[in-house]
Amino acid sequence: VGFRARSAFKLLQLDEEYRLLEGVERAVDLCAAPGSWSQVLASRLYETDDAKPTAGDAAAGEAADTNATQYEKEKIVAVDLQEMAPIQGV
Repeated sequence: VGFRARSAFKLLQLDEEYRLLEGVERAVDLCAAPGSWSQVLASRLYETDDAKPTAGDAAAGEAADTNATQYEKEKIVAVDLQEMAPIQGV
């Protein structure tokens, strides 16, 4: 599946049960490292295969810059003191 941590699956489960991410257009992921929740947010908010995790997540950040218009309405910001590999659209 490619998520960076198991906690992503818990967020997916909670979203399926309670629809936590329904209607969300903007999100701030505090203490975001390693980035699994941001991955889930990106996959749900952008609803594209491009936002889903890939083996090349480190290079995906560069692709996000070139596709900036795709992410004009939705916005995800991930913040942490630890370094984190880029996630497309975040």
